[in-house]
Amino acid sequence: MALICLLSSHSHLTDGFICQADCKFLIFAHHQPMIDAIHQHLLKKKVKCIRIDGQTPVAVRQNLVTDFQNKDDIKAAVLSIKAGGVGLTLTAASTVIFAELSWTPGDIIQAEDRAHRIGQVSSVNIYYLLANDTVDDIIWDVVQGKLENLGQMLDGQEKTLNVSQIETRPSPSKQKTLDTYLKRCSTSTEAQPSPKSRRF
Repeated sequence: MALICLLSSHSHLTDGFICQADCKFLIFAHHQPMIDAIHQHLLKKKVKCIRIDGQTPVAVRQNLVTDFQNKDDIKAAVLSIKAGGVGLTLTAASTVIFAELSWTPGDIIQAEDRAHRIGQVSSVNIYYLLANDTVDDIIWDVVQGKLENLGQMLDGQEKTLNVSQIETRPSPSKQKTLDTYLKRCSTSTEAQPSPKSRRF
C-alpha cells in the first residue's frame, strides 16, 4: 500500500512529462508492487512499453531489449533494479528514472549504465524520485555514505551521486520512522508526501 501511495505522489511527473515525452526512457523500481503499479499506469496512459523483472524468463529478455532498441513506438522500459540493472544494453533511452532506490550503490550505478553504454549517441538525464520525509531520505543518506566510504578506501577521494535539485515542495510534518510512513499511507491517500526529482 505504501508503494502505491508513493506512485500516486509521483503521478504528476508521469502525467506531465513521461507520457508526452518524445524520447525513450527507462524507469527502475525495486519492489514488485511498485513495478506492477508503474507498468499498469503506463498501459492506462497508452504508453507502449516493455517490462523486465525477476519473473521475466531469461530467454525472453533479449527479445524485449531488441524490441525496445529498434521499435520507435515502444517508449518505455519498466525494469527491476536487480533483474534489469545488469547485462542489458538499452542505449535507445536518453532518460533514466528511479522510482525507488536500492540500499546498494552498486545496484544504482549498474542500472544507470544500461543507457550509458557503447553506442549511446545522446546525453542521458538521470532522475531520482524521492518523497520528502519518508524512508527515501534514509536510503539516500545511506547510499551517499557508502559511496563516500568506498571512494576513501579506493583512492582517498569522496564519491557521491552528485545531483542538482529540480523541484522542492513543502512536505508534511517530519516523519521519524518507516512505521509512521506506512501507517500514514495505509490510513490516508490524501496526506501524501510531495515528490522531488533530482538529476545529474
